[in-house]
Amino acid sequence: MMLDKFKDMQQEKLDNMLSEQAVLKQQTEVEQQRLAQLKQFIDDMQTNNQMGNAIGLQNLAGMKHILHGLSQQQAERVTQLQGDQSRQQHACIQQLSFTKGLEGVIAKKAHQIKQKQARQHQNQLDELVAHAAVRRS
Repeated sequence: MMLDKFKDMQQEKLDNMLSEQAVLKQQTEVEQQRLAQLKQFIDDMQTNNQMGNAIGLQNLAGMKHILHGLSQQQAERVTQLQGDQSRQQHACIQQLSFTKGLEGVIAKKAHQIKQKQARQHQNQLDELVAHAAVRRS
């Protein structure tokens, strides 16, 4: 049936979307770990500040400035991925609802066809019984 093929296509689309969502989730987790490691490295630099000369302190300050910029970029990357993941999750929910709706329509149509066939069969039996009764009379 044409509707079954369409439902199968929609199910395949949903499966692909769910796979994409899993990839986004994994990417988000990796980027969050990178951000946590970068922040930990920056914190460790601040606590291990044992430089005594001015040039060393100046270099350390420059490095911290660069690392804070990287940390901010990484935080923005994590935020972007979280937004992408949220949008993908919403799209998956919509696709799931659509696919389940199609399944309901298909099941209802199949039930209607079965009922129609049962009524036709019953009508045929009734006609046979009526003809048999007429012949006996």
